[in-house]
Amino acid sequence: MDWMRKLAFRYRKVIEVYEKYKGNVSALLSPQRRDSLQGLRADIETLTDGWLGTALKCLLLIQSRKNRVNVLITTTQLVPALSKVLLYGLGEILPIENIYEGRSKSTH
Repeated sequence: MDWMRKLAFRYRKVIEVYEKYKGNVSALLSPQRRDSLQGLRADIETLTDGWLGTALKCLLLIQSRKNRVNVLITTTQLVPALSKVLLYGLGEILPIENIYEGRSKSTH
């Protein structure tokens, strides 16, 4: 039971950090890392022909519609997936309760 309490505490902390910084992940970073993140986002936009901007527009459109929500199901572990959502600036559009780890369990 002790491991369950530790796990519950960890996930409460993850939720707290996500909620606090979902609109401004830059506040978690040093000025140098903020600049690096902005440069990386710009590079991603250039190299992917505007993928991030297009994804953002689509997610905002879905969010604006009545009775519609954005859901993310990922094969990545949950905490790294949440980190990526924040780093891509999608935290405001993807509520933490709508992000799921959907890895299939191996039967080996």
